[in-house]
Amino acid sequence: MLAAPDLGSWIGRRDRALLLLAVQTGLRAAEIVGLRCEDIVLGPAAYVQCQGKGRKLRNTPLRNDTVTVLRAWLAERRGRSADPAFPTISGTSLSHDALQYLLNKHLAVARRHCPSLPAST
Repeated sequence: MLAAPDLGSWIGRRDRALLLLAVQTGLRAAEIVGLRCEDIVLGPAAYVQCQGKGRKLRNTPLRNDTVTVLRAWLAERRGRSADPAFPTISGTSLSHDALQYLLNKHLAVARRHCPSLPAST
């Protein structure tokens, strides 16, 4: 499924970064759509910071391959620190429905190469 987004488009590069981050960190949907650019820290000890269930703040470390993709995405994104890390084309935060749509879209593409994947999420 990580190979499904079209990296030739802005949306595809956004979706690839989002999916890779989600798979690597296990963040919940609400945490993913709520991420701001400032929540992704790409220093020597890279991590993503989010407010989880119970309003608990947590830091999740990032692997080097994820850091590489996120660094390229955030450079292309050129958002201010308080802007959504994975915005819509108009620059607003993704809704839960939009996240579900992009997951289903990329799952359909991935199923062509791996039919054992479920039909929808």
